[in-house]
Amino acid sequence: MTRVSHVLLVVFALSPVAAVAQAVSSPPPLIVERIHTPVVVAPEFKVSDVDGRRGRLAGGYLGLNYDEALLVGGAGYWLTNAGRGEEFAYGGLLVGWVTPPVAGVRIGARGLIGGGRATLGREVTLSRPIRDPRLPPVPAGTARATFRVLERDDFFVFEPQADVAASLLPHTALNLAGGYRLTGMTDALDDRLNGATASVALQFQW
Repeated sequence: MTRVSHVLLVVFALSPVAAVAQAVSSPPPLIVERIHTPVVVAPEFKVSDVDGRRGRLAGGYLGLNYDEALLVGGAGYWLTNAGRGEEFAYGGLLVGWVTPPVAGVRIGARGLIGGGRATLGREVTLSRPIRDPRLPPVPAGTARATFRVLERDDFFVFEPQADVAASLLPHTALNLAGGYRLTGMTDALDDRLNGATASVALQFQW
């Protein structure tokens, strides 16, 4: 009985130590939380410099808002007040980032990278010699004629913007943005497609 008592005493003495060791070696419970990734749809209207005049563009963007912070999607716009025979449209990948809401207001930035096609008019003045049949066939003067020609070009576009969004309803926000459109890889239109932009969009998210 004495030996059995000693064994039981040792077991009882070591029980708290074993419990502490088990608590230390056990990993914390794994908590899995689903990241909220709502769909964002936003019709948008832009005012922008196009070929030295004020252009009005309609379009919008569609994407996923990862964790309500990172927006990844696509966007596209076209010129609504183009001249006769003219066109201007572009689109591409849209990536944006926004801050957490403060009093229903978010501040962020986004950028579009892609391509487009434009057809713009240009005034061209040509000169031709005037010949008087009463005189020898030599130039007696010069007449000028002005023609309107259309130039078409495909282009690369990068358009960074800063924006602010204010919540109107639980799933609706008004988004105001300003930025600049940069184009490249053009053959005929060069920098006629570059210009500052200002836009307003109604953003739906669910």
